[in-house]
Amino acid sequence: MGPAAAVRTELLRSFDLKGRTTRAAYLWFLSTSILALAAGIWACHALLPDDQVIRGVCAVIALFYLPVTAAGVRRLHDVGASGLLMLEPLKPGLGLGTALWLLWLLATGTLVGTTSVILATLFFPAVVVALLGIAGLIALIATLIAFSHTMGLLLLPSLPETKS
Repeated sequence: MGPAAAVRTELLRSFDLKGRTTRAAYLWFLSTSILALAAGIWACHALLPDDQVIRGVCAVIALFYLPVTAAGVRRLHDVGASGLLMLEPLKPGLGLGTALWLLWLLATGTLVGTTSVILATLFFPAVVVALLGIAGLIALIATLIAFSHTMGLLLLPSLPETKS
């Protein structure tokens, strides 16, 4: 199957979480999707007003998330692994978000905590931004570590099909 046929086939199966996808078809689809995602993000920055860029980028990412995830699930089925492994990258982000939410509740649960958060944000915004940036970087590194096993599985050769 050629690259164009592989991309077309995978795109038509965007909502199909059953079946299998070959390694070549998956890699062609993934590389094409990454290029299209980059072009979509560039178009958002170039064409949208500044106050709409973040919404546009989020919409573009949401548009690409399901087809790429579905292809990954089918690829994992092709190597004999569970498709649920495609959810691994969400774990660190959800953990960080939960931890930040709990800290926010703890900090704003009392008058002293709320006052402290307001004063820190007013007088030390660079520190707050730096801490949030460090937390985001830690979440990104944790995501790559959590997903590294799944990335390796996505690159394995296909298992032979079994007849039932």
